[in-house]
Amino acid sequence: MAKLDANVVLYAVDLNELREWLGCKDQERFKEAWTVIQEDEEWDEGALEIMQDLLKNLINEGKLYAGLDEAERYLLTQVLVDLFDEFVDQDALTEDIPLDRFLQVVDELPRGSEAAKLGRTLLRGRELNGEGELWSGGPEKFVSPYFGYVTREEAPRLIASLDEAAKRLRSRPSGIFKQLRAAAEECVRAEMDLLSYVG
Repeated sequence: MAKLDANVVLYAVDLNELREWLGCKDQERFKEAWTVIQEDEEWDEGALEIMQDLLKNLINEGKLYAGLDEAERYLLTQVLVDLFDEFVDQDALTEDIPLDRFLQVVDELPRGSEAAKLGRTLLRGRELNGEGELWSGGPEKFVSPYFGYVTREEAPRLIASLDEAAKRLRSRPSGIFKQLRAAAEECVRAEMDLLSYVG
């Protein structure tokens, strides 16, 4: 695999702080979010027009990824990333972890295990309120930033599966493996969701 110049940071968050934007019909929230999005000089007029429509649909109707084409899916992800950055309380549980190295750790987990499945959702991203991957395919289709997550209900299964996988490893668990387990454990303790920011 070609090198992916990206890092992952794991956070403890309450995803309900993001979900409460969906279908809230709050025009003050719309104005706040739209101001944040427009401050990013990366977007041209065409992209901003689409993002404005996506934000309206998110706030007024609770619409997310269903029916969007690839370009719209990317722009909706950036809208959600901005909402996360600006409006969701977050507690970083790790420093930057190189995505390439994290992918190797997850690829070495037993196929079909909960740890492999949930690790993939963290590293390949996950639609809010869904299961769809935000990055599928190889490096040629990699575009960041995006986030993945493991819910507080899923985190105990991730820990148990990581513990089972550790027994099968031929060598000691890597530092990244330990960071992933510790982050999941902290989220269980704090009754929070585990979110991965990839960028």
